[in-house]
Amino acid sequence: MSDTSELTFQLLKRLHAEFPDFRRDQASVKMRLGSLEQHVATMSVDIARINVELDHIRGDVGLIKRRLDLADA
Repeated sequence: MSDTSELTFQLLKRLHAEFPDFRRDQASVKMRLGSLEQHVATMSVDIARINVELDHIRGDVGLIKRRLDLADA
C-alpha cells in the first residue's frame, strides 16, 4: 500500500510543479482568443461596409443603364 501512496504522492508533486505552466498557457490562449474575436468583429464591420458600398454601386450602374437605354425591359 505504501508503494501506491508514494506513487500517488510523486504524481501529485509532478502535477503541482506543472500547474503554473498550465496557467500560463491558459492565459496565453485567452489573450490570443480575445485578439481573434476582435479581428472577427472588425472584419464583420468591414464586410457590412463593403456590402453597403456595393449596393450603392449597383444602384448607380442601374441608373446609368437606364439613362443610356441599356437596361433590360
